[in-house]
Amino acid sequence: MGKSVSVKVKTSVLVEALEQAMIDRKRKFEDSQKAQAEYDKQVKAREAKIAKLIESGKGTIEGNHCESWRDRSDGMVAVNVLLLIPESSLPKKQESPQVYAEWEYNRECEEISNAIRILKMTEQEFVNASTLSSVSKFL
Repeated sequence: MGKSVSVKVKTSVLVEALEQAMIDRKRKFEDSQKAQAEYDKQVKAREAKIAKLIESGKGTIEGNHCESWRDRSDGMVAVNVLLLIPESSLPKKQESPQVYAEWEYNRECEEISNAIRILKMTEQEFVNASTLSSVSKFL
């Protein structure tokens, strides 16, 4: 085994780093939300183009391959069918963005906020190894 690392980190420096980590997470979450909204918009546009292809006769229904008719509460019946459309006619499918989930963002922000609050209450100039170890995953 290698030697363990021994460092002294000032409490104020760690607080600043955690505050920056909060800012980074907020930016990451906002960017993720924007990317997801743009992706949803692109999916809707693709679905509209596919519907137009079907209306124009470029797509053919190859029968009901799923015999599960589902009654819906709104009086409609959902039927699954296999639709064949030439690949050259289909609009390009967009890749789903990497999403930073709101629950994950909230959990991490809460943990970081708690760590910052506790670190601001201490009178110690340096943090101990266990404290540094517990917050290092956010840095």
